[in-house]
Amino acid sequence: MALSVGAQDVGNRSTAQGPSKQPEKKTTAPAPDKLLFQLPQQIRTTLDAELPGDDADPAAIIQACELRIDAALTVQKAIEHYGNETLFRYAGPAVRLAHRTKSWQDKLDPATDKPFRGFNPWCRHVGISKSQSYRMVNEEPVADALRSLNPGQLTTEQVDILAPVLRQHDAARCRRVWEAATKMGATDRKTLLKARDSLELTIAEEPDGDDRQPGKPGSDRVPVVRFQAGRYDRESVRTAVRSDPEFARLLARDILAELEHLEGTEQPQSS
Repeated sequence: MALSVGAQDVGNRSTAQGPSKQPEKKTTAPAPDKLLFQLPQQIRTTLDAELPGDDADPAAIIQACELRIDAALTVQKAIEHYGNETLFRYAGPAVRLAHRTKSWQDKLDPATDKPFRGFNPWCRHVGISKSQSYRMVNEEPVADALRSLNPGQLTTEQVDILAPVLRQHDAARCRRVWEAATKMGATDRKTLLKARDSLELTIAEEPDGDDRQPGKPGSDRVPVVRFQAGRYDRESVRTAVRSDPEFARLLARDILAELEHLEGTEQPQSS
């Protein structure tokens, strides 16, 4: 029997609770939740239930063992999830402040006794991974794009899905994804992905570059256009051309040259 723990069971606030406080310009951490961690009654009952004796029916033994193991694993995943969200919420304002002010440049790397080579090396020094630092820095522009929609406290998964939309498309499309998900009844990862797909917003794979941020044209080298049979989005092409005109010109020249070559090879031969 599968057991599950939702965000409400591990202390996360719902996105419907109160107005957005991003982008954050203060270094004070939010007040912690009243209850740090609360297990659902079903989980507590399973963990507290006495296991059968060695001489019990084997079918009853294995069923009880699997239930206990499943409940324990569910709790472990819930604790890991809550830990990630807690780090995101409390350390995020500090990471963003250091990034905005470039104050990390004032520190010396203990390994070299020289200034840190970049923001991410400093993050690793203080215990924040590259993926965590990207997510924390990305939260601010994503929340700013959604400000008029009152999104509340964003989660790590919401930022992971919406940041590429903002980076590769624009703030208006980012809001459209959120609005579409809201109409579907939720703003969790699964629903946001479904909403993004319903709007036919393609997301190109992004390089693992340094200090990438949403809304920074040229910070990510992604394809200007993606050819898909039967689909053409003029607005996406316009946005891509404006973000990198030189690359667009080069691509246009290559496309025209290829078309001329193709038309030349398709000329009917005279009999």
